[in-house]
Amino acid sequence: MRKQTFNWTLAHTKDLSLEPTERIPATVPGACGLDYAKANEYGPYYFGLNFKDYDWMEDEYFIYSTTLDFSLTAGEYAYLCLDGVDYEFTVRIDGEEIFHKEGMFSPSRIDIGRYAGEKRTLDVIIFPVPKYEKARRKGTRDEAAACCKSAAQYGWDWHPRLIPSGIWKDAYVEIHSAAPVKLDASYRLSDSLDNAAIHTEIDTVGTGSLVLELKSPMGDTVFKKEVPFSDSMPVSVDYELDSPALWYPAGYGEQPIYTLTATSATKSLSRKIGFRRVKLLRNFDDTNPVEKSFPKSRYPAPATIEVNGEKVFAKGSNWVNTEIFPALMTKERYAELLTLVRDANMNILRMWGGGFINHDEFYELCDEMGIMVWQEFMLACNNYPDDDRYLTVLKNEATYIIKNLRTHPCIALWCGGNELFNSWSGMTDQSHALRLLGALCYELDRFTPFNATSPLEGMGHGTYNTLFDIRRAGKDEAGLGGDIDCLTNEEFITVLCRSYFTAYTEFGSSGCADPDYIKKYIMSEADYADFSNKNATWVAHHGFRAWTEDCWARPGEIDYYFGGYTDTDDFMKKSLLVQAISYKSLFEEMRRQWPHCSMAVNWDFNEPWPCVAGNSLINWPCEIKPAYYAVKEALRPTLASIRTKKNRFITGERVTAELFMLNDAKDELPQLKVNAYITKGEKKVPLGTYATEPTAPRSNKKFADVELCITEDLEQIFDVILEVEGHPEMNSHYRFIRK
Repeated sequence: MRKQTFNWTLAHTKDLSLEPTERIPATVPGACGLDYAKANEYGPYYFGLNFKDYDWMEDEYFIYSTTLDFSLTAGEYAYLCLDGVDYEFTVRIDGEEIFHKEGMFSPSRIDIGRYAGEKRTLDVIIFPVPKYEKARRKGTRDEAAACCKSAAQYGWDWHPRLIPSGIWKDAYVEIHSAAPVKLDASYRLSDSLDNAAIHTEIDTVGTGSLVLELKSPMGDTVFKKEVPFSDSMPVSVDYELDSPALWYPAGYGEQPIYTLTATSATKSLSRKIGFRRVKLLRNFDDTNPVEKSFPKSRYPAPATIEVNGEKVFAKGSNWVNTEIFPALMTKERYAELLTLVRDANMNILRMWGGGFINHDEFYELCDEMGIMVWQEFMLACNNYPDDDRYLTVLKNEATYIIKNLRTHPCIALWCGGNELFNSWSGMTDQSHALRLLGALCYELDRFTPFNATSPLEGMGHGTYNTLFDIRRAGKDEAGLGGDIDCLTNEEFITVLCRSYFTAYTEFGSSGCADPDYIKKYIMSEADYADFSNKNATWVAHHGFRAWTEDCWARPGEIDYYFGGYTDTDDFMKKSLLVQAISYKSLFEEMRRQWPHCSMAVNWDFNEPWPCVAGNSLINWPCEIKPAYYAVKEALRPTLASIRTKKNRFITGERVTAELFMLNDAKDELPQLKVNAYITKGEKKVPLGTYATEPTAPRSNKKFADVELCITEDLEQIFDVILEVEGHPEMNSHYRFIRK
């Protein structure tokens, strides 16, 4: 096989009938915006207000041009391969339109054999950014309501309005004789999980033969067959694999991966396969009287993930695109971030519907690391229309996505998209887009669960602050309201301790970035010092008015916990501390609610550009916040844990705290001794020694109450420490605030 790449130029125009007068060098894979930023010497898009320099590009046509020059010998075929073009585009050769498409994720493979032997001009014309003509609010995410493109690009509370377009994956000519050109596979495990019936389809060109081979995780050949093909007809091969090695999420078993290849004399294709059975089960609880009421309609949606017959407490985070420009998302960055996910003891990531479908390397790494993926399609917070054009594009894109990802064992759940049943979206399970996606997932990947959207009945979704403002949010909007009968601020953990949800699919605690980070990536020293004035740079990078007035920097929370701040540095450091304290208490409380609650997934893990403040654990590109380490501690397989129901105390309070053992491990914990301490300055003051009872595998158990006296000799920030005799890996360290 021969592969030819191109040297591209780029031009733009508002009118395709007019010939552009200026061309610049273009980088492929890349983005039109990145090329023009380089040519015009724009400042870094992530610093200050520089991202506004890209606004003019939304309504332009961009024309990639190059020279097509190749020859063929007898029996050879030539294809123009466009692995990813964003978003709507036309391909022309010598001015003649030969191809048109809408959709950025599915690749295009165009037969160009008839153009062999002479130099020709190849143009790929990118249409202006799609904007829904019936959008309720112009210039907002509403404009993404009729395309299969990231809604976050149109502006979100953690993403600027910066909408990329261009050739964002490889573009090349592929020349070969008779060969496989596409390899697809699916499988069905027997009920006893000891046999896999594998179905393989290979698209081919020409007439010849290929060898289909399946290799075990150890590299041994477990199936091999020579297969003839002719007349470019698809080839189907069905076979069975006895006793397949099963894939499990991290902490529940191993992650064996098989390799399937189809090889001819001139070309070889391969894909990974992992075998697992995933189900989504009801979180039924005999102690809940709501479960017994009749008549009723929908009960809480199934939310417990079962893998190969084993119920899993899903603990993890929401993942958003790692970069604003998808061409910049690299395997190296994926590996860096996903290693942090794994090391934080997480076993699931929710691929939020307003973002991207990641590059294949992302899913391969999740397979290897045992990280389950809740994969949403490209729908978020809009009412997507029952429109033939949109549904045709959605079907084409979703079909490719499902087929491309379905043999990745990490894919644990398909989901239509984010917040589609909420009042601001207005969709229902009768909306054609969701009915289409459900049908495609059933047809193409029947044994992976599907949800129409998130949240569903029974799930907690929100809030995103350490302080739960009842006066602002109200019981119904808040998501985690539960039985709230007060009209004053409460801490998020206070509300959580009396909530009763099957899953917490999106919750957060906001925190600012480190002062040095903000001054390096976001703003000047002068702007940084101008914190209280909420100037344009603070607003643009989501410090204020990202969603509500004090979102995400929230001075009111620092007033609540500390009584105020002295300067910008002091505010930032206090904010980071409060976020870490809150996240640790929230994750541990959600674990304590197992088995009725079976999922804790915070908003969010990462960000695609520098934010002054937000709910993330990692700042862009890969800067760790203190909250990450707090979550890592909270998600250890086994630990001693304290429940206090709040994190700020008033001097003079006497607080009864509860002590638990949390055990996600497969083995029972024996009876243990736990020593509890409270810090007074540099001193550790004993609170008592407590004996646990044995803690069963995958369970949690309360073992004691301990009284905390909030006295004046405690520091404003004091610690409670739990030390497990003989098991330092289970020790826990908690920070609290005295006011």
